[in-house]
Amino acid sequence: MDNEKRMVDTYEIKHAITMGDREVLFLEDEKNSFPYMVCNCSWDNPLSVEQYFNAVVSEDYLEMMTEFTSRATAQIEAVKAERAKISVPLEPFTLEHCVTDDTGECIEDKVAVIRQACLRPEYRTADKQLVLVTGGFGAQGKARGRAVYTVNLYSGKESRWNRADILGIVKPECMPDWAKERLRLIDNERQVKHRKTEQVR
Repeated sequence: MDNEKRMVDTYEIKHAITMGDREVLFLEDEKNSFPYMVCNCSWDNPLSVEQYFNAVVSEDYLEMMTEFTSRATAQIEAVKAERAKISVPLEPFTLEHCVTDDTGECIEDKVAVIRQACLRPEYRTADKQLVLVTGGFGAQGKARGRAVYTVNLYSGKESRWNRADILGIVKPECMPDWAKERLRLIDNERQVKHRKTEQVR
């Protein structure tokens, strides 16, 4: 199925660059009076559904290619600016920093390391790798399920991963001070939320 064309309406995606929080697309429909289109795509929604936006069309190939490369450059600059604001060391975590993941063990409520290969190249940094496992069938020992739900220690963002995406559990001696502090904050927030839920019941 690798040869299956990726379409947006009647336009076929000819070029795509994913960078940061969106993808920049160059599309073509030879039968259309405006055969070239450039638009953006993102998946930043609860269902991770593709959302297309900021579409422009033209009959001029060079005009649209200029638009495409301009948007791609803007995304690169946005990622650079985002990275410049990160206040923790970016050096990635590797297997030497982990207790290798044992799928027979439960990893819920433990700090895990996401495999670098499972992150896009621009996000293969420590701030994107360290997560607190909060649940999911894949977090249980010898589970048939794959889903592992997490909270990123740096950003606080909740995400879903597969158990195979977990490199291992971070060794206590390799846990940086910033991660320990973020973990305390996240644990406190979870306890407060739990108490509120109990009070409602």
